[in-house]
Parts: sequence; C-alpha cells; structure tokens
Amino acid sequence: MDKINRLVELLPFMPSGAYDPWAAEKLLAERGEFLAALGEDDIIGALTEAADAGYCAVKHLAYVATVLGVSVETILDLAFAKYALRARPGNPKDDKDERSACAAVFARFAKGVQS
Repeated sequence: MDKINRLVELLPFMPSGAYDPWAAEKLLAERGEFLAALGEDDIIGALTEAADAGYCAVKHLAYVATVLGVSVETILDLAFAKYALRARPGNPKDDKDERSACAAVFARFAKGVQS
C-alpha cells in the first residue's frame, strides 16, 4: 500500500493532475502500447509501458476514490471484501452478501477505521 500511496502523492504534480476522469481510458491505451512493445520484443519498452499501466491504474483508483469521497486504501478494502467472497469454492456471486461486505467497509471508513 505504501507504494500506491506514494504514487497517489505524485498525482497533483502531473500535467493531468490528481483528478482524471479519463484515467481508465488511458490505462486501456497503455495496455495496447505494452502489448505492442511485447510484440516487437522490446522488453525495455514493455517495462516502461508496465510503469505507465501501474501509474494509470493508481490514477484511476484515485479518481474513483475522489468521486466517492473515500481513500484509495478504502477502494482496495472494498475490492478485497467483495472478491474474498467470490474466491470461495464455486466462485459464487451473491449481490446481497457483496453489498453487505462493501457497506461494512464503508462504515469502517466513515468511522475512521481502516482495515
């Protein structure tokens, strides 16, 4: 989490700023550039594109967190709560359980308690 937070702290200093509603689209573009570099056997290029993908992924998380008024850490806590349920045998999708788990994470966030 520390590395994610360090990237989040860099966002306001970047040209597109910390709030970027197009971060997900940029992530998809970076995926294409990553695959193109791999296709050209350009490992160093692929590594730089991997760096871009990581940056854009964090930037998208920061955007989602800002819209919801929560922290990036809370977004990751939400993902863990939901997908820990999905990782059970048979990979069940249970909207009620998932909503309940996410609501519990949000309640902890609202009380100032991080997982």
